[in-house]
Amino acid sequence: MSECYVESYVIPSANMGELNPLPDIKNNAYIHAKIEVTENVSNEDKKHIGDGMIPTLLPYMEQNGYDRNRADKVYRAVVLENKYLKAVFLPELGGRLWSLIDKETGKDLLYCNPVYQPGNLALRNAWFSGGVEFNVSIKGHNPLTCDSLFVKKIKMQDGTIGARFYEYERIRGVAYGFDTWLPKDSKMLYIRPRIENRTGKEVWMYWWSNIAVPETAETRVVVPTSECFINYFGNNHYVLDASPVPNALDTDVSYPNNLKRSLDFFYRIPDSEQKWITAVDKNGYGLIQCSTKELKGRKLFVWGKGAGGKNWNNFLSDGNNSGYIEIQAGLARTQLEHIPMPADEVWTWVEGYGAFSGSADVMHGEWQGAVKEVETALSTNFNGDMEGELSVLKELDATPLEFIHIGSGWGALENVRRAADNEKSLSDVFEFPEFSLTEAQREWTNLLENGRLSERRVEDRPLGYLVDKKWCERLEAALENTENRNWYAYMQLGVMRYALGLLDEAREAFEESLKYRQNAWANRNLAMLWRNEYQNNVKATEYITAAVKLQKNCRGIWLDAATTYLRAEKPELWLEAFENAPDTVKSDGRLQLYYVSALMKQGRYEEAADILKPGFEMLDMKEADTDLSDLWRELYGALISKNLGITDEAELDRLVEEKYPLGKLDFRTH
Repeated sequence: MSECYVESYVIPSANMGELNPLPDIKNNAYIHAKIEVTENVSNEDKKHIGDGMIPTLLPYMEQNGYDRNRADKVYRAVVLENKYLKAVFLPELGGRLWSLIDKETGKDLLYCNPVYQPGNLALRNAWFSGGVEFNVSIKGHNPLTCDSLFVKKIKMQDGTIGARFYEYERIRGVAYGFDTWLPKDSKMLYIRPRIENRTGKEVWMYWWSNIAVPETAETRVVVPTSECFINYFGNNHYVLDASPVPNALDTDVSYPNNLKRSLDFFYRIPDSEQKWITAVDKNGYGLIQCSTKELKGRKLFVWGKGAGGKNWNNFLSDGNNSGYIEIQAGLARTQLEHIPMPADEVWTWVEGYGAFSGSADVMHGEWQGAVKEVETALSTNFNGDMEGELSVLKELDATPLEFIHIGSGWGALENVRRAADNEKSLSDVFEFPEFSLTEAQREWTNLLENGRLSERRVEDRPLGYLVDKKWCERLEAALENTENRNWYAYMQLGVMRYALGLLDEAREAFEESLKYRQNAWANRNLAMLWRNEYQNNVKATEYITAAVKLQKNCRGIWLDAATTYLRAEKPELWLEAFENAPDTVKSDGRLQLYYVSALMKQGRYEEAADILKPGFEMLDMKEADTDLSDLWRELYGALISKNLGITDEAELDRLVEEKYPLGKLDFRTH
């Protein structure tokens, strides 16, 4: 028996809310983080460190409108099942492999989160823990990790029915996806990713399969190497070092429970070795992931056993489980790099996921003995040739059948544009049907067909952005005709030019937009240009103030106003704006935190303490961000100093920790 079917799958889920309609104009600090590499890392291994980093999230919008009010939601699940395994994929959540049940034991091999609760951990903000996330193109999680993917049923050569998940990744301009199938007598679920570069140029590329598995006190991660890179992450700063494994940092780091802080371990598997990683429990049982040689990187991520790590596990779930670690597999040695993908190339490989069971004594004994135990099991499973047998699967034909789920219309729009310009389509394998086009894309098909980008009401939020050079040239040509000129077209042109690195030309387009109609969007974009690119806080303050007056119902504008006023050292402007804001603003934790900061800058510590206290909640707490804990220390340190006359900083640190512990607000992981 081998089945592929669709069923309803209920998960208590937070509401995703609306997209942030504002373009990223150097607002995302994460993608500009500095990378420091120690002398222990060889020149060969640091070759591409820092390469391929993106300057902006555009054309994507940020997903920061989610809440923590969870209610049951019914998802469409694509299920593959045979007598050994049951795999559950969620097309609406980036194609996440949500659950992989070993039917012989009844255990889920993955950490299957009991809830869907986004947090601020990804490029576009929203990210959720659990299952296997397939990350493409860009460091910092798949931009589509909280979006729908296309899914089609497929028929393999042996008659097995599987599924094909795919989408168009808009930053690199590539089509990507994966076929997945489960042969009737297989103890392995197979995943065959595919990335197609039809951009006509070399692009930077990235892939990591992030596999969440349950964490216990006895969990051990085993991988065939004695070398690793250790990545420390702080406030927008990475440090990459090299180390032996399993003994590093004065402990056995193959046991995540030994680690107190959040860390990444990138394992340096020799080219000659098989590519696999496993995480086992105290009985030597767990999940194993293996692949063909293309996927040469392996990684362990841990939150750490400190208070911050525990709080993060709870914050991303329901607080009633032991948490998770991630074992991962990627195209490069580390996640601090991208690798060049030549024009017109197709990359594909095969991954296998299944149960592993070895001797508990051996798996928790000497390192090389544990490695040998796994390799012996893999040799048995693959008739002595894992690489050879998996490589055969790369070439198997898969016949596409009916659609199961529909993704976005952006791939269809790109294909319409390519047809108009007599270019090859995105893919001959992945179909992007024109019926997937929505209002967000149809305004651009109007530009293609009628040479005009129609005007929108100034109070309406932008539905999306395009930033490709060819779209920019098309819009510029349309605006040569005076009849086509309007505020919206110039605002969109400014976004395009900014993404192409044309700062002054972008500014001119935004200014032109305001000449046609005063609008919040161009004002806000000018504010971010002046603040983040030109470093002129006075100009930024003028434009963001205009934006707030024109649009009081956009959280993103309020966020930009708060940070702009505080950066300009104008706390009184934020205090006034906040106090006259709608209730939705006043109840927002992030905006309240900025209000607390403004109060403190005026010495109003008691008022600040009435807000920032135990029970304070901020929905979009950011990974590795210490804004909250730093402000807490400053606030309560100031109150202690005022009341007791203590000025010694070390003593104030001690007293704040003793008298005003952060408790559940402690998200510090380093």
